[in-house]
Amino acid sequence: MYRNLNPQLQKGETLIGQWISLSDPAVVEALANSGHDFLLIDGEHSPIGESELANLLRATKGGASAVIYRVRENSESLIKMALDLGVDGVFVPRVNTATEARYAVNAAKYGPVGKRGIGPWRASNYYQNMGEYIESANRNTTLILQIEDIEAVGNLDAILAVPGFDAAYIGPADLSASMGIYGQFEHPDFIAAVETVRAKCKAAGMPLGFDTRNVVHLAHLADQGFQVLTLGSDIDYLISGAQVLASQIRLALKPK
Repeated sequence: MYRNLNPQLQKGETLIGQWISLSDPAVVEALANSGHDFLLIDGEHSPIGESELANLLRATKGGASAVIYRVRENSESLIKMALDLGVDGVFVPRVNTATEARYAVNAAKYGPVGKRGIGPWRASNYYQNMGEYIESANRNTTLILQIEDIEAVGNLDAILAVPGFDAAYIGPADLSASMGIYGQFEHPDFIAAVETVRAKCKAAGMPLGFDTRNVVHLAHLADQGFQVLTLGSDIDYLISGAQVLASQIRLALKPK
């Protein structure tokens, strides 16, 4: 029923995931057994809404990878929709304050932890397993909050004091942009901000994630204690694979 990531997070294990931005079910069906711990379906920056998500979840049924959905915004209706459809976890962008963190927890977790509304449509096998699902959903679904603004870094102690979420995750592009140094990931101020988040999450026992585009950097992050790591996406694979093949063909067609 679940592809539950929380026990691995609590043991301190490192999880790797890949981004999904294409709405064709064949894409996630093919990638669901590619060796990643989770697929991170992006509903914030790609056109994957409720109908598309439902079809993607059907395509991943039986796959080894957990399915996490990034909602478009910190919205009760969007978080509830994704969980009721049966995602294994929800990824909430731009959480900058303790109030916003509490709002996400309330939307994602059943009482007494939160205030999630009862109606787990597909998640409960169309209400055939209601009791089992509701009893276990809080511990078996993963709520990840994105720390991707310098405001959130300043409010991190208060955010981490909110009970009920399972991991934090640094969004490096947005964090650097909020500091006026977009893409300057070697800038001392950016490095200091990341280290602040890392140290505070470690002290609080909160699993932390990061997005990278480099395997060497991913290994370095894991050595530093980052547990939820994303590298690559479906569209990356498509473009890079096509570019490599085109280059090989051009080389083969050169006059001898």
